[in-house]
Amino acid sequence: MLSDLFEIIKKDLRPLALGALLSILVALYSSYAGLKIGGVYWPIVTTSLVSLAVLKLLGNTDKHEINVMQTAASAGGLLAAGVIFTLPALFMLGLQVSIFEVFIVCIAGGFLGIAFSYILRKKLVEEEKLPFADGTAAASVLSAGDEGGEKAKQLFGAFGIGALFALARDYFALFPSYFNLETLKLSFAKFFSFGSSISLISLAGGFLIGLRFTSAWFAGALVSYFALVPYLIFAGVSIDKGAALAAFAKPLGVGIVIGSGIAYFAILGISYFKSMKETVLGMKGGKLLFFFVFAIILLLIFTLNINPLLSVLAVLGAILMAMLGGRITGEMNVDPMEIFAMIALLAAKFLFGFGAVHLVLLAAVVCISAGISGDILQDFKTGNLLGTPPKRQFVAEAAGILSASLILGFLLLSFAKTGFGTMELPSPQAAALKEIISAGAFPQMLLFGALLGFAFTLIGSRFSLG
Repeated sequence: MLSDLFEIIKKDLRPLALGALLSILVALYSSYAGLKIGGVYWPIVTTSLVSLAVLKLLGNTDKHEINVMQTAASAGGLLAAGVIFTLPALFMLGLQVSIFEVFIVCIAGGFLGIAFSYILRKKLVEEEKLPFADGTAAASVLSAGDEGGEKAKQLFGAFGIGALFALARDYFALFPSYFNLETLKLSFAKFFSFGSSISLISLAGGFLIGLRFTSAWFAGALVSYFALVPYLIFAGVSIDKGAALAAFAKPLGVGIVIGSGIAYFAILGISYFKSMKETVLGMKGGKLLFFFVFAIILLLIFTLNINPLLSVLAVLGAILMAMLGGRITGEMNVDPMEIFAMIALLAAKFLFGFGAVHLVLLAAVVCISAGISGDILQDFKTGNLLGTPPKRQFVAEAAGILSASLILGFLLLSFAKTGFGTMELPSPQAAALKEIISAGAFPQMLLFGALLGFAFTLIGSRFSLG
């Protein structure tokens, strides 16, 4: 096994090194975009185009080498998402996390995600042939190639436009970075909220994430800021928008998200995990996998100094959510990794009463594992369509995780100087985790929201409403 590993590294040294470097760049822009707009898109098509352009320029390449490079490169995006969706909650609570702790969390969650996704690959990609839409699109890009470099020119041209826009706004101050009703000095801003950052990231993010999900986000904001919050102020229940958001709107929204996740888990999870149990138990190398899981548990205990029970829960949660996240990604092309983190944190807090730091670290491991699972399964879909050996992609994903893990701690602390939960970096997922942790008892609005989300999801599933 080790000889095979070294042989792959030797053969793929060029795409692994280039992909690992690109993974760092993908982690950089994914972190900022995720903190800014609350979402990270699948980077696989973008990394495919960049890998295609770079390796074509260097020469003597083929589609498999390009696929190996893009597999390594795309890992940085979902790894960054797992970090920025969870760990900023600690800073919002006035706590800290070290660069070393961020690295350990990334390695634990990332490697658990790829280990169990490798097991899922045969069932989800080869046997069930789930669509994995972005993985399929990347395969089309790599199969077609880029004659004349037109796609690469468009991509790098867009990079230049984005850079010029940011310079004009932030360096030369030719226009503001955001507007809202308060900045426009409108009288009804006391009751209603509406605004936007003036950013190409928001525009591009909405385009890439798609109308279905951005419409749902917008509808939720509309109900909250134009109906619920104004009503609470008019009725005298809350004195201002801040109080209404903190006591009612935010807990209700978080609860709806959690309830929806629990409902989906109930619909899909139980039968799915039973079938996956047979797959895991029947695989070769089961003992090696057991020792790997045990090693990750020990790593968390001794490097992060956390409770052994919490370490076991983090690893088990990461495994389960990696399996579920991979399945949802294949079917729907979306990975609700932050919802999995919220569910894990909520269960650990109210069942076991762990402290804030350990709760967030647990949520981060779970979130990263689910995200990486979705990412590498998209890559495996690309590889399956192109005929790239999965072992080469497995090594590539590990290389991308390792390289991005080395810089994400520094990046997080750099963003912390700007401040999380601010107009500049709203960090909505981490803000939701902070609300759950801050709650003394189980909040009534959170429970009510969870019941609503659970009911709506079951009804939607029953009548195929999506």
